[in-house]
Amino acid sequence: MAWEYRVFQMSVADRWSAKRQTEELEKFNSVLNDYGAAGWELVGYESVPLYGAFSNKLKGYAYLTFFKRPRDGTSEPAPPTPSPE
Repeated sequence: MAWEYRVFQMSVADRWSAKRQTEELEKFNSVLNDYGAAGWELVGYESVPLYGAFSNKLKGYAYLTFFKRPRDGTSEPAPPTPSPE
């Protein structure tokens, strides 16, 4: 069986308010549900720490999610990736 893959990235900064972090996670949850509805299966994720260029202090995390689905030519396209604000 042939597979196709998709990677989605999302960032959460520690400096964001709790409200902003919650909003971003809700958007992320929506993206995950949209991908699942289009036949994509989440097969892994990676949390990557983000450090300041000058301070070298932890600023937040980037989350990479990895999806796959069978390549059969009849699958729906992947949902659009939201643009960062």
